[in-house]
Amino acid sequence: LILGLEDFDIYRMVVYIITVACLIMIVFNLQFLEKYSTLFLFSGWLVTSSWFVGYVDVISVLIITIISKNLYQSNFSFLKISFYLFLLSINHNAISLVICIVFLILVKYETKKKILPAIFISQILGNLSIQYYLKFIGFEGRGRLRFVFNDNVIQNSINFLSDNLIIVLWSGFLGTSVLFLLVANTLSWSDTRSIFISILIALFFTSIALDTSRIFSLLLTPTILFTLQKYKNSVNFQNKLGAIYSSSILLHFVIGVYYFYGSILNESPMSN
Repeated sequence: LILGLEDFDIYRMVVYIITVACLIMIVFNLQFLEKYSTLFLFSGWLVTSSWFVGYVDVISVLIITIISKNLYQSNFSFLKISFYLFLLSINHNAISLVICIVFLILVKYETKKKILPAIFISQILGNLSIQYYLKFIGFEGRGRLRFVFNDNVIQNSINFLSDNLIIVLWSGFLGTSVLFLLVANTLSWSDTRSIFISILIALFFTSIALDTSRIFSLLLTPTILFTLQKYKNSVNFQNKLGAIYSSSILLHFVIGVYYFYGSILNESPMSN
């Protein structure tokens, strides 16, 4: 509707170009993690972005990565952060709200005070922009909240998550699971507490979404970036980093991709 493309082949080409461009920009913006940057590519967001090509997920991850890079390096610019939070809000409003909560858990107290006004302004402007757009295109369907609180959606989602918790956790962490198993023994208590609280928040909001693993892998993105940043700054693995990379790759390919999207999947639901 925005681009006005009527030829489906042209549409697919545009979507492919946008997806590849976003992936390249994500890799470029991971440079702040230095030798830990490649580990981020082994986490669940990449499966989500590649399985759901044409969705806005890869754009969400790009924006989250840029925001994380600025916040975790204490490179705070009110206008810049507000702008990227606004983009995230109009890109996927529900994801944006939860990501903002996660950022407030992870960042330092001084940064919390600075980012709160940016979150408030970006969420209001983002919601207003979305409502204007929906009105402009004549959208008359049910809103997200009405959908979630009707037809036993929450109850079904909670049951899906509780019955498949291990699968959902694996789908979010994938190859980075190795590092998260070491968090409690390698990072400070304050960092460990923030990481686990943010994971619980991601799980909570995942429990009210039917596309379970897809949402969880996206909500986990800032936490994974935060953890890798802390490892880079606080932990010296000496010559063991190569073993961690090898373990991550081995886990990723030996166990394979397990994804919960209404049922347990090993391949994209869009391939059918």
